[in-house]
Amino acid sequence: MNSYRVSFYKDLLNSSGHSFKCLQRQIDVQSDGPSQALVLAQQLTHSESLEADCVEVAHLTDNHHSEQTARGPMSLCKHTWSRAS
Repeated sequence: MNSYRVSFYKDLLNSSGHSFKCLQRQIDVQSDGPSQALVLAQQLTHSESLEADCVEVAHLTDNHHSEQTARGPMSLCKHTWSRAS
């Protein structure tokens, strides 16, 4: 099993009319792959209530439990799903 961080984003407009991604929820899960990680995270967060426009799944390194690593870049692979696709 691998560790994955699943992030749910909503596309919003700022006061200048520029689009940006707003993080709605983020959850770490253990799974065999990124697709399974997404399914598990959706089940755990009841993602239909989030109405996320984009979801990113990042594979975490083995030492992702340390606070410094969790805040820094840590993805070895990253998969993104959006409502448009």
